[in-house]
Amino acid sequence: MKNWIYNYFSEDGLKDIQRKVGKVESQTVGEIVLSFRRKRSWLEKLYLPHELAMKDFDKMKVWNTKEGTGVLVFIIFEEKYYDIIADEGIYAKIPDEIWNTLEDELKERFKAGNYLAGILQLIDKMSDVLCKEFPTRAGVDNDDELPDEIWIK
Repeated sequence: MKNWIYNYFSEDGLKDIQRKVGKVESQTVGEIVLSFRRKRSWLEKLYLPHELAMKDFDKMKVWNTKEGTGVLVFIIFEEKYYDIIADEGIYAKIPDEIWNTLEDELKERFKAGNYLAGILQLIDKMSDVLCKEFPTRAGVDNDDELPDEIWIK
């Protein structure tokens, strides 16, 4: 575990986030992956933050779900950069404006120093959207297709 993350979340807070993601994923075929960075490394500065988010989307295999229902939440804390990237299945039903609004709300919470509340609220709102458009269905596997762990770099 990277120690810098404790400037933003306690260990219990991180566990609360993971539990919340697991709970949401039990109610939807959507999969939420969280990738947190303190800052870009020297080599990463050769890339735009969105390009790094897309690299994480690929590296973490967020695209690797049966119905294309993975969503990546990518944050670079020291740069105050936030990105939500949805896979094809989600993108087809949920417009970018929804994700942009959620990013803006997260920014406001973070500006006020409410990191844990901001992430938990984001996950709640993602739950509302995902459960509406991608609910679990009787007779359909709702496997936990992607790890619930938070990727911290």
